Amino acid sequence: MSKRLGILSAIACVLAVFLAAGLYAGTTVPDTVKMKNENAFDQHRMPIVEFSHQKHTADDGYGIGCGECHHDENGEPLTDLKAGDDVQGCFECHSGKGAGTPKDFMGPKPDAEALNAYYTAVHVNCVGCHKKQGGPVACNQCHIKEGE
Repeated sequence: MSKRLGILSAIACVLAVFLAAGLYAGTTVPDTVKMKNENAFDQHRMPIVEFSHQKHTADDGYGIGCGECHHDENGEPLTDLKAGDDVQGCFECHSGKGAGTPKDFMGPKPDAEALNAYYTAVHVNCVGCHKKQGGPVACNQCHIKEGE
């Protein structure tokens, strides 16, 4: 009887693992996101930035919360976000097309019209945080050519 109980317990454990994996299958965040937007640009002039969620959010990384990048319509952080929550991409709200220039985001905060452009909004968000946190701000530190 104890052999049968052991086998049934092992099967139950295996099923529990598969059930748990199925429940959480849709709640993972891809680690690397290529910040490429075909709708915002006809052609990218710089290498595409590869953003690492792990590097930015993990306890052994920079420990930044999801809401520091993902914000509401007023630019306020979405503080209740957690890994796996559905979020809109930047272009959903910042749908202005075309590439600006670094002066659009390196100087004083741009106005609402300038922030409508995907290029400006993404750079204001990333570069602004990098300036505060001591991260890279030179173009080629994030826009890295392949093989470097």
